[in-house]
Amino acid sequence: MKRLSRKKIILLSVLTVLTLLFFFLSTIVKNYLVNHSEELIGRKLEIAELHFNYAKVSVRVNGLRLYESNDTDQFVSFNELYVNVSPWKLIKGEYSVSQIYLDGLNVSVIQDSVGFNFDDLLVSEEETSDSIQENQEDKTTKFSIYDIEIKNGYIAYFDKQKDNLLDLKNINLDLPLIAWDNQKSEMGVDFSIGGEGNVGINANVDHAKERYMIDLKVADINIKPFMAYAKDYMKISSMEGNMNTSLKINGSMTDFMDVFIKGNTSLQNFSLNDLEGKRFLAAKSTSVNLDSLNIGTSHFEIGKIVMQDPEIYATLFKENTNFERIFEPVMAVDTTELSEVEQDSLIQDQALFYAVDSIIVKGGLLQFSDKTLNRDFVYDIKDIALNLGKITETAGNVPLNYSMNLNGGGSLTGNMNFNMQEVYDFNLRTKLTGLELMSFSPYTEFYIARPITQGALNYDCEIDMKPDHLNNQNNIKISEFDFGKKTNDPNTIKAPVRLALYLLKDQNDIIQFDLPVSGNPKEPDFKLGKIIWKTLMNFLVKTAAKPFGILGNITGTNPENIETIQLNYSSVSLGDKEKSTLRDISEILKKKNELVFSFTQETDINQEKNYLILDDCVNDYFKSKLEEVPNLKTKKLESWASQSPEFKNYLVKDSTGMSKSIIELCLQKVGNVKANQMLDSLIDTRNKEIKNYLLDSLQVPQDNFIVKTADLRNLSDQQKKPKFRVEVSIK
Repeated sequence: MKRLSRKKIILLSVLTVLTLLFFFLSTIVKNYLVNHSEELIGRKLEIAELHFNYAKVSVRVNGLRLYESNDTDQFVSFNELYVNVSPWKLIKGEYSVSQIYLDGLNVSVIQDSVGFNFDDLLVSEEETSDSIQENQEDKTTKFSIYDIEIKNGYIAYFDKQKDNLLDLKNINLDLPLIAWDNQKSEMGVDFSIGGEGNVGINANVDHAKERYMIDLKVADINIKPFMAYAKDYMKISSMEGNMNTSLKINGSMTDFMDVFIKGNTSLQNFSLNDLEGKRFLAAKSTSVNLDSLNIGTSHFEIGKIVMQDPEIYATLFKENTNFERIFEPVMAVDTTELSEVEQDSLIQDQALFYAVDSIIVKGGLLQFSDKTLNRDFVYDIKDIALNLGKITETAGNVPLNYSMNLNGGGSLTGNMNFNMQEVYDFNLRTKLTGLELMSFSPYTEFYIARPITQGALNYDCEIDMKPDHLNNQNNIKISEFDFGKKTNDPNTIKAPVRLALYLLKDQNDIIQFDLPVSGNPKEPDFKLGKIIWKTLMNFLVKTAAKPFGILGNITGTNPENIETIQLNYSSVSLGDKEKSTLRDISEILKKKNELVFSFTQETDINQEKNYLILDDCVNDYFKSKLEEVPNLKTKKLESWASQSPEFKNYLVKDSTGMSKSIIELCLQKVGNVKANQMLDSLIDTRNKEIKNYLLDSLQVPQDNFIVKTADLRNLSDQQKKPKFRVEVSIK
């Protein structure tokens, strides 16, 4: 037997060792990595299989599991990783990988108040800076990676602070080539979010032009997982909706602000609920066409915005509104910080351009609730349709057409044109038809303590406004309007609105009047709504304060004849003129039987008393002479008495009486007690005359009039004339 030489034995031994080494190298490396993983990276590592293919110069890893620092929970895992290297290109100084395949990647990212669950795996800042310096020193590194493919990936992101989980499922990545010198690169990524949502990204990078193009498609992404972050800005309990987006993004690789976006986005079945679980915003669908968004030049062109079946639920509380409560986190901003933001915005907005082609709203709903009254007011505005024309920052004429149905009864239609550069340059034409007024009873109960039992409002409004002039025409027509019985609500305002509206009713139970309004927007306290409301209230107050113009038209009577019933001093019985006035009032009550007329007697008690005692003494004088008493009126009686020496001699009892006036002599003869009794009797008899004539002769119901006497001792000089002052109120 021929023996091997020593050299051959050594060579054969080396080959045997190398063969065994290469054969068991995979196992050795796997065991080393698994057994020393905590020393190497501080984490527990498991690898099911590790194989080196020396012929293809590739490595395959199966069943890798990298655990959290607690050695129990998995941080990263995958089913299979295959990497195929092209070592022959190292001859040319290029690092090249011909294929990377990753299947079943599973990553669990957790964030808490301290940081992320992978912070301990990150390279320190010193090592990073050293690495950057090394890379800067070698700028000629050549590399190429071909055929990168990731399948069936899954990434879970859990935010402990917000207790929110966001998971990306079925992640698939296809990247044909990444190379140091390739002119263009392409990449495709798609993954699922939630149960049905899907995201697809196709990207192309033009290295020569240093630009990238991204085609982003989002389908049926449920926005609920993002609610935790929306809570930083809103106090909400739920957020629902599915988002669909198709965008084309073209940007620069050197200037991150140089981004151009085009496409469309939509949100389906959107809803937001407040902390009490009550819906306050919703929409069946909202779609927005993005014609051109250029971030770098601040040039934004938006196409058509369409909202289908939007819903807004607004509630007014005594302290604030539900929207103020919901958006409190946003509104609670430091004023200093806000002013700085506004200043920065002014600087940035100098070159801003925006345009919206049109905004269309279909089937909208606005529900308004007012909880500031004695009982809740809830009102629905349905079938809201809006069509807003093109809007730009410099648009001088933006058209708006609208229509809506009001709480199941009535409709509102109209159009408007406004100027985006001048807030006080617009015109409005609106028509309100068949508005059921009974719905507004909570307001009338609160303000005048009576409900509205029936009534329909028709209202035509025209507004033409310029920066220096307002011209507003209002035509108001109210049919079959009526109030109910008085409630126990405290009467908040004293304006006689109910009386004014009742007076304005014609014989057909219709209230109709025109209300022109004018003003100057340049005035500091100018507010359009306030001016119109103030004009209306002034009109109603004046109508109620001076009702006799309207009442006189009912009977064709001079209003002044109804306002007062003139009397003569010491006169008791009603004359023909006074009776005629009372007959006119009776006719008015037959047509407006809810009115109440008040007859308040006023007079000068001193003058009345003088004429009464004078009349009494004259009567006694003629009776003492057995002559007939002449029928002299007060002035003539006073003139006769002062010119008759015989009458004065009749009154004078001694020489001291010659220096006294006729009235003083009469008072001396009659006495204060009897004089006061005569005055009281006169006042009382006059009141009875009015009352009896209304009740007995004119058959006026007792609850339609009041007869009373004023505080005669404290009347002003203007009031000291014998008369009945007539006032009108409503039951």
